[in-house]
Amino acid sequence: FSFFHSFYLFPFLPSFSFVAGVAVAQRVVTVQGGPLIRTEGSHVTIWCNVTGYKQGTVQDFEWSIYLSSAPDREIRIISTAQPNYAYAVYAQRVNSKEIYVERLSRDSAVLHITKLQANDQGLFECYTPNTDDRYLGSYSAPCEPHRPPETMSISVSPCLRLFRHAPTSDQTLSKVEGDTLQLTCEVSRTTIQHTHLSVGWYLRSPEDAAAPPQELVTLSRDFVLRSGGTYRQRMAAGDLRLDKTSATAYRLTIHKLQPIDQGLLYCQAAEWIQDTDGTWFAMTRKQSDKTQLRIQPTDRDFSIQVSTDRRSFTAGEPLELRCTIEAQNVPERFFSVSWVFSSSPVAVVGPSAVPILGPEYVAREAAGHMTVRKESANVHLLKLQHLHPKDAGKYICRVTEREKTPTGDFIDRSKRSRNVQISVQPLKSNITVALSSNISEVVEGDAIQLTCLVSFTAGPLSVVWHWTDKQGKRPIQEVASVDRDGTVSHGPAYGERASFGEIRVEKVQSDTFTLSLYNTVPGDEGQYHCTATEWLQ
Repeated sequence: FSFFHSFYLFPFLPSFSFVAGVAVAQRVVTVQGGPLIRTEGSHVTIWCNVTGYKQGTVQDFEWSIYLSSAPDREIRIISTAQPNYAYAVYAQRVNSKEIYVERLSRDSAVLHITKLQANDQGLFECYTPNTDDRYLGSYSAPCEPHRPPETMSISVSPCLRLFRHAPTSDQTLSKVEGDTLQLTCEVSRTTIQHTHLSVGWYLRSPEDAAAPPQELVTLSRDFVLRSGGTYRQRMAAGDLRLDKTSATAYRLTIHKLQPIDQGLLYCQAAEWIQDTDGTWFAMTRKQSDKTQLRIQPTDRDFSIQVSTDRRSFTAGEPLELRCTIEAQNVPERFFSVSWVFSSSPVAVVGPSAVPILGPEYVAREAAGHMTVRKESANVHLLKLQHLHPKDAGKYICRVTEREKTPTGDFIDRSKRSRNVQISVQPLKSNITVALSSNISEVVEGDAIQLTCLVSFTAGPLSVVWHWTDKQGKRPIQEVASVDRDGTVSHGPAYGERASFGEIRVEKVQSDTFTLSLYNTVPGDEGQYHCTATEWLQ
């Protein structure tokens, strides 16, 4: 254990006397205000000034101490005028320059004790020998050190994400570029004085031991968080943090590790006390054991591959294509995936995983016949339900990575997969459709019935009736339809007549459908078609 010293300094104020009606300033010696509290082994300084003396004369300074154990006994320490001024207990320390006086001016000096010892506690006195022809004023001023015990210690214990073992201090850690690192610094103290702590994390280059360490992040004694150099921007971006997680724990977090983070990491804490003059003094500084951090650079290259269970399909079947990105540390990188069919865009999925569809696929996705999604960090899915023959062709996956350079600019790198040729065969069916009428010539007002007979069916049928004029000058119109569930609907131009019962459609049997027109009019003249569709599950 090491110990504190406190110096109680009681500065003398100047006084004045008046002689023969003339004001004469008295000689006054002052020292800095006290008390001072310092730790054993620390470097302590106490200044001493003299005023009111005859100008032009260089002043000398003599320092003594009155120990707490013998408050009436003066022990001489050092003098600027007498080389052998020190008593034996201090002579060796004075001769070795452990104790010395620094002269600031002809009337000001500072006592330095570079390595404070436990027996230095007591009342220090600064004395200035008289240089005038008479004595007037004060020639000395005291200050008193006090020594409470030092109670500060530091240890470090890293807690690393992605590692399951319990890390210990003073170790070597291996991480991959882009990973996250966490280290916790434990700082404990039981000081009875009112003190403040500052805790910081530093990085030292293993190649250049003479180079000064780089400050990563520090919590100052005034509770201000700051970062040094190139790490300031990373702290602003949230990639560098220092969190106080308990009364004694200070956790460093570095997200998105970079090769420049490699080196020796350690925590440094200082305990500060405020002197009576308002200045702060670091009583104790300690460092934790160093942790060797090694960063394995990420291979920035990547490759892509498109896979599917098969490449030949029948109309109506679903198609699933998967685009796999093969690269290091994919979750921490920014990839966009584009699906392309025969040079036409199908969909684009950016880093946010929100798909942007090509114009020809918006309605298809809205109907639930298409799915585009990000299955995992490196796997993207394109699924087409109910393939049509027009879906046959070449599919490719194009991947673009956006990377931020150290200068803050962005660069894009793109790669495309090999073509995946998909073939879609139309459904084969042996059905035949025959259309017949109950009469060949119709007079206005007559009723006519058209019968649509479908043969060789294996599944449910849907039937649509169309009409067009003889000359083909008017567009084809839908008269009525029956879906595979037997639901009847009418075309827009025939809805009103159907509501009056003048148009009727019936599913007579599973393969027989009739269209009946009552109260025919000249506008009903033309060609009628029956289109049958067979549905297979």
